[in-house]
Amino acid sequence: MSSFLFLASITLVLLSILPVSSADRALDSDGDPIINGREYYIIPISGTSGLTYTQKHFQCPLYITKEKTENSPGTPVKISVTINIRTVIYLDEPIGLAFKSPTPCDDSPEWKQTWVTWDQNVYITTGGVRTVPDSLPFFITETDMSSDFIYALKFSVSDSKEVRFNVGLHENGLLGLTEYPILVKFKKAFNVLELSTS
Repeated sequence: MSSFLFLASITLVLLSILPVSSADRALDSDGDPIINGREYYIIPISGTSGLTYTQKHFQCPLYITKEKTENSPGTPVKISVTINIRTVIYLDEPIGLAFKSPTPCDDSPEWKQTWVTWDQNVYITTGGVRTVPDSLPFFITETDMSSDFIYALKFSVSDSKEVRFNVGLHENGLLGLTEYPILVKFKKAFNVLELSTS
């Protein structure tokens, strides 16, 4: 009986970390699978500039916004899951997002939700803590334009598919939880030749 339970538990673990179809992979702007642990520019399709960080009132945490300079790709963002044996990112799986480059704040570069009392909005900021899978609350989800490598970002307080919130830009230009999702592409922020040496 114990060997049956052991085999059953191994099977469940494998099923949970190995999606059934390669079609479920999230793809970057070149049509390549997004690689676990690598950096990408997140570029909204509503313009030519990517996402970056900004400070409000010269205080931390950092907020996320679009780069003001047109055609600037923004700041590289590391996209990853806690399952280190996974080499690529799949649609609708919990992921963590974190700025890779040094930032003006000493807090964690991990993205999280932050409720702000001054305007009653929920924003995406830095300062997140990654300890368990439930702390990876972001998802790359399919859209009608996924065949063009365009996806939506979603947020959840858990890995539940039933309770997810759209991540978009508020009227003030800051990223947060909104009625409509932001549609984005993911552009490599690394040299593909690095993959053969890493």
